[in-house]
Amino acid sequence: MAEINIEPKKKGPNWLWILGIVALIGIVAWLFAGNKNDDDATVATTTTEQVGAATGMNDANTDDVWRDVDLNAPKVDYPEIKLSSPDFEVRGTDKYAIYSLGENLLFDTDKATLRSEAKQNLDQIAASLKQRYDQGQLRIYGHADARADASHNRELSQQRAEAVKNWLVSNANIDASRISIHPMGESDPAASNATQQGRQMNRRVEIVAMNP
Repeated sequence: MAEINIEPKKKGPNWLWILGIVALIGIVAWLFAGNKNDDDATVATTTTEQVGAATGMNDANTDDVWRDVDLNAPKVDYPEIKLSSPDFEVRGTDKYAIYSLGENLLFDTDKATLRSEAKQNLDQIAASLKQRYDQGQLRIYGHADARADASHNRELSQQRAEAVKNWLVSNANIDASRISIHPMGESDPAASNATQQGRQMNRRVEIVAMNP
């Protein structure tokens, strides 16, 4: 007599368990994504605040105010400054001042280290800033001529502006948060780069001061 082989009945998958696991995975993924977005937002906010604090430009209206500054404003006479040189002048209005110093008053050619003679020149600028703009914001613009390539000129102008900023912070007790750096390179010449005299005029640092 032939044997009859009866196999046990196979159970189908438990769909309730599967759906529960899928739902749990979805919840975990959603929570993870939400936390990541919150972390990214926190990092972005912190970075913005750090940049604002470092430059002293955290006010949303600051740029609007500085747009009114004319870097070619007429010359003004500040009697507290005794520096007499064709490579120095002060321009401005009753709201702001631009202290413009030629390269030879601060640096050797193509160098970003302040010369020993620069101290006496910057001492006078610092005294004037303290007298007239003691709580004001400062912008330091570095300028170069067009003899080298544009990237070198921009880097040199940035290094020179930073050298002046560091001197003001260390020697004039001006808070670094009040000073921002603006490397212009060769982009804003004061004269033609076709002549030696014009190139010399273009190699300069300008300290722009404005009260709150």
